[in-house]
Amino acid sequence: MPRLPANERLLSIAVAATGIFGRAGYRGTRTADVAAGAGMSAGLLFTYVESKEALLHLVFVHGFGQWPQSLPPLPLATPDHQDTIALVERGLAGIPMPRFQAAMGVEEPGDAAGELRQILEERYAVIGRYWPVIRVIARCAAEIPDLEAVYFGQARPGYYADLGRYLERRAAAGLLRAMPDSTVAARVVIESLSWFAWHRLEGRDAILYDDETVRRTVIEFLCAALLPDSAQVTTTERSRSEVSRLRLLAVERS
Repeated sequence: MPRLPANERLLSIAVAATGIFGRAGYRGTRTADVAAGAGMSAGLLFTYVESKEALLHLVFVHGFGQWPQSLPPLPLATPDHQDTIALVERGLAGIPMPRFQAAMGVEEPGDAAGELRQILEERYAVIGRYWPVIRVIARCAAEIPDLEAVYFGQARPGYYADLGRYLERRAAAGLLRAMPDSTVAARVVIESLSWFAWHRLEGRDAILYDDETVRRTVIEFLCAALLPDSAQVTTTERSRSEVSRLRLLAVERS
């Protein structure tokens, strides 16, 4: 088997480490297991990363799309702990959600149903893109207090609060259903999207569901729950067309 270039080996290390840290947490991750997952010996692994701390930092660099354009000096040095925490904080804050940000700048949209659908589609895509690194953060936070503070103390509550403010504003304008508590409603939305875009993929029955059918179904479900009855009529034809397309796709694949 030909020897892989160093940058490809480093990438394979990052991918393997992401999976293992996400399953086992920080203390439960063994560098020997990461090396095996990357297809190399433990000794070779340490020619790429100096320590377990450097390995975790590499996971966050890769997960948040901050991969260097050129290969850095190897082995990657053990970072300062606060540098790793700052990397995570910046990464979580920098996850792009332009449709949501645009919606927050509009008082009353002309098409509230279309706006909501775009926001849900965007959030579903974001979760699908970032869940491997978010799983690492959530799993390791129980063992790393600073990580716990950044994710569970700041980032996650912020996601719920921001979406809650959007739902409350649109409900006040009569464009979405009013809920007893907008932040709880926001959490229902995010948890629903997260289960289908992320958690179901970790289950043994994930193959039972076609990814695109799942995506469209959960978005249609949430739209139906959040839009008032008067708005449902405006999206009926679009929904019927989409359902028909998905049914045809399912028949073709079977």
